[in-house]
Amino acid sequence: MQSEVDTSPKLARRLGRMLGAIVHSLDEVDFETRQRMMELCGEACAIEDGDLDIAKKIGETANNITEVVKRVNEELLWCGTWSQKGETIESVCTKCGCPLVRNEVINRSETWCYCSRGWVKRIFETALKKPLAVELKKSIGRGDGVCKFVVRIRKQGIRHV
Repeated sequence: MQSEVDTSPKLARRLGRMLGAIVHSLDEVDFETRQRMMELCGEACAIEDGDLDIAKKIGETANNITEVVKRVNEELLWCGTWSQKGETIESVCTKCGCPLVRNEVINRSETWCYCSRGWVKRIFETALKKPLAVELKKSIGRGDGVCKFVVRIRKQGIRHV
């Protein structure tokens, strides 16, 4: 017999409280560790939702950055539209893009916003097949009116020893 706690709404609330406690405890660690841990969560989200499979297909068939951006806008659910400016890709969201926040499983916070940064990085690195830097310029979780993500293709220079 299933317990009452095992039902979907109660389980979601329980997981939300647990995630909230973990995120709150991350405020005790250094910024780089906190950021990296949340980015790993975003990468896991991309894998679990099937978004990474879509990004792989885009990467296998798109011919250039412009086509990747167009197809990501068409094929992946996101809170804003991606636009390309040279080798930079940007998006501004007026609402939080995280389905866990939108469905009130977890409260948004500055720390939680780095999860989305991890999702963005994993999706675009997969679709473009290049190393990227993703910057979270603005964040609703930090109190900004919007979230702004900037994706930059890393230049691979000569390493001097």
